[in-house]
Amino acid sequence: MRQRIIDNLPRAAGDSDALAPVRREQFLVYLMGPYRTFDVDALLPADANVETDAPSFATWDETSGEYAEDEVLRLLQETRDCLRDRGFNAFLAIDVGIPLDEMDAATQSIAFAKASNATIFIAPQVGDNLGVGIEIGSVLEDILSTAGMQGPAADATPPTRARRVMVATEPSVRSAMLGAVHARWDASVRTFADAADCCRLCAQFCTHIQNEELYGSLDRLD
Repeated sequence: MRQRIIDNLPRAAGDSDALAPVRREQFLVYLMGPYRTFDVDALLPADANVETDAPSFATWDETSGEYAEDEVLRLLQETRDCLRDRGFNAFLAIDVGIPLDEMDAATQSIAFAKASNATIFIAPQVGDNLGVGIEIGSVLEDILSTAGMQGPAADATPPTRARRVMVATEPSVRSAMLGAVHARWDASVRTFADAADCCRLCAQFCTHIQNEELYGSLDRLD
């Protein structure tokens, strides 16, 4: 998967959304964020009513948040571009271009996180429920299970892969999952004030992971 991501990221020079090559091509940074574009019907029984039976994470309450969906995507793209300007090979799932009929979105998230040197979930205040628990929990639990860390031992000794994950969130975001990110999985949670601050936090985290690969206890993935 690592090589497929690397091969898919650069695009033709004439593409208005082209991603230019970066200095650290082998240092992959997967950026995740809250989104609502998925097939709700596929998650419900055939006789279910989407309006009344859909779980809360399937809705986007823009009246209680500060961002519309396109603004969240813009924040993710700006952070990606800022990190790429600093030499990190940052990407969103949509940049890789794997069809959903080949690999569903949840499976892609897990595969991209496993393949990346660093994984960052950006969580701005968008409404009542971000789906933070679903996205982050699925990725981190998969890391635990594939590392052979289950049950009480998983709580006591988180695997080093979880140290490659950070959640960057606005101070107003509240989620029970955020409290468990560090306690259970030893992943980082940091707060940001604006887009520039978000990029700064993410760049610092990526630099930390890079230094840990070069001089610390994390294995190099390239």
